[in-house]
Amino acid sequence: MQLPSSVGGPAAWELVFGNLVEEEIQLRIGQANECLERLRTDLGHKSILYRQNFCSSSSVCTDTRSKKEIQRLIFKINKNVRGYNRAQKALQNLGAFPDVLGRFKLILPADLSVNKEVTEENRFGQGSDRLAWFWHVSGSSTPWTQECMFSLDSASMSNSCWSVYRVSWLKSKARFKRWEEELELVQNEMFWTTLWFKHQEREWERRWLQALEGGHRAYAVKQRHVWESFREKAEESFKGKMAIVK
Repeated sequence: MQLPSSVGGPAAWELVFGNLVEEEIQLRIGQANECLERLRTDLGHKSILYRQNFCSSSSVCTDTRSKKEIQRLIFKINKNVRGYNRAQKALQNLGAFPDVLGRFKLILPADLSVNKEVTEENRFGQGSDRLAWFWHVSGSSTPWTQECMFSLDSASMSNSCWSVYRVSWLKSKARFKRWEEELELVQNEMFWTTLWFKHQEREWERRWLQALEGGHRAYAVKQRHVWESFREKAEESFKGKMAIVK
C-alpha cells in the first residue's frame, strides 16, 4: 500500500487524504527520532569501544575482536542513517512545517566520525570542537538544553550516550571558563598598558624639568609627546572595553 509521501503532500491533499498526511507526518517524525536516538547510542558505544579496547589492545586477538565489533557498529550506524534519510525525505515530500524540516537536517559523513572528545582527550586544537547537530536534537517539543541538563538523568539513556554528553559538557564548560579568564586578562592588560604609557609620559616630563642643557630638554619634550599620544590613542581605542582597577 502506498503512503501519502509516495505521491507528495499537495497531491495527497487534493485526493482528500489530508488526515493520512498528518498521521504519516507524525509517524515519520517518530521514525526520525528513533533513528537518531539509536544513532547517538551506537556512535557513543563506538567511541568508548575505540577508546577502551581498540586503542589500548594488548594482543592480536583483542585487536581483531575489537575491529569486528566496531564493524558491526558501523553496519548498525549506516542502517540507522538510511532509515533516518527515508524519514526525512518523506517529511519533505509531505510538505511538513518549516520548523519540523529545520529540526531534521542532512547527516553528512563527517558527522558520523568517532567522537574525539572521548578517544583523544589530550589532543591539540580542541577549542573549535562541536558535537554533530543530531546530538542536540530533542525527541520532544522541549528544548534540548532543558531536557538534557535538567530533565534527564543517567538512567534515561544508554551509558555510552550519556558519557559523550558528560565529556562534551565538561569540556565546553572548561573552555568557557578559560575564555572568561582570557577576557578578564585582556581587559586588565588594556588598563595596564594605558598606565605604562602614562608612567612613561610623566617620567619624560620629569626629565624635561630636570634637564640643564637645551638639547636634553628638547629630546625630553619630544619623548613626552610621543608617550602622551600613545596614551591618548590607547584610551580612545580601549574605551568601554578595558577594566578600570582602582
